[in-house]
Amino acid sequence: MLYYSRALWSLPGKHIRHLSTRVTPVATANDQANSLLPAYTDEERVKILQTLNDSSIDQMLSYDITKGRASKLHNWRTRNGPLRDVNDILYVEGFGLKVATKFFKSLLEPESIRRSSEEYAVQKPKSTRTAPFITPGMDEGQRVRTTSSVGVRIGVTSVSWARIEIGKNDNDPCLLTHWQHHELNDKKLHLAELARRCLYVTHQIPQADCYVLENPQMAQASSKPGSIDQQNVNIQKSQVTAIMSYALLSRFDPDETKCNNLYYMRRFLTARLFNHLVGTERVSSEDTILSMMRTHYNMEDQTDTTPQAHAGIRNLVQFPADLRNMFSQLERYQRELLGQAFLLNLAFARLVLLQDPLSISTVSRSPKTSLLSSADGCEAIVT
Repeated sequence: MLYYSRALWSLPGKHIRHLSTRVTPVATANDQANSLLPAYTDEERVKILQTLNDSSIDQMLSYDITKGRASKLHNWRTRNGPLRDVNDILYVEGFGLKVATKFFKSLLEPESIRRSSEEYAVQKPKSTRTAPFITPGMDEGQRVRTTSSVGVRIGVTSVSWARIEIGKNDNDPCLLTHWQHHELNDKKLHLAELARRCLYVTHQIPQADCYVLENPQMAQASSKPGSIDQQNVNIQKSQVTAIMSYALLSRFDPDETKCNNLYYMRRFLTARLFNHLVGTERVSSEDTILSMMRTHYNMEDQTDTTPQAHAGIRNLVQFPADLRNMFSQLERYQRELLGQAFLLNLAFARLVLLQDPLSISTVSRSPKTSLLSSADGCEAIVT
């Protein structure tokens, strides 16, 4: 019956009309037995046919049918006339057995039940639609167990990293424990020498529960082997990313219960969270870092110790004095690379580990409402 129905779709409308007129208005018991649709009583068949033939597109939308299928059914009726039997619905494009059965079921439901279902659908809160932030995904158990992370920013000739410890409770801020920038070289290196230097840098990166890098840009295949657009990534940067990813993955202990220790954050996600993206270009992150450092907040000085007074404290970061001094003494480009590594890790902590609603709303594609008046995330804690 399915193959027969699909073959009918390719016939001209007048032929389908001719075949449709040959179906008797009242189906026999034998016809119902051979039908692929559920068996309906004569009363139910009359009600279905009346609704199919007499309802407008807007009226059909009150039942379980999409607007596109309702339009196709209306157009089919215009070209071929009214349906003579419930099985004629299978001649209409977009209506298979599953769709037709579901549609007919909603037609036969009492109006009171259908209205209550529609009201429940309207009142049911819609969940926030967010795209995945990292690759691979992190399960809930590992998210709860993770108490520290290292953000690694990889460039063509340098590697920067920042380590953060997550606060133990809502009243404890995150703590920046390590912050370092390392130069590989200012020229292209042979793969053997590059691997040796990358392994040396990896040994300098502190231990943590997990490590996060920005998702690398993928090379695009081209039909023109000699074209300059065949590869849009820097070869040495890709080699550094691959070598260091493998080295960090080797820290994973298979005897532990953790599923993974290395994650890749979606590109430009950090820039969107901290408002550092203008079109497709990133702007400097130094002003954001300095603003975080200048904000002073001491928990011991607060007279109000209620949990509401400390809401959001766990998303902020405490900067030790020695790391702040080290940051101020670096060259400007080094401060920028350190800032990118730190913000990458902070974005990972807020979006994945802490699941901060404000941060998730900021990077969501269509946030309907803002949780707070400002979403730049420039508040922080310093000692």
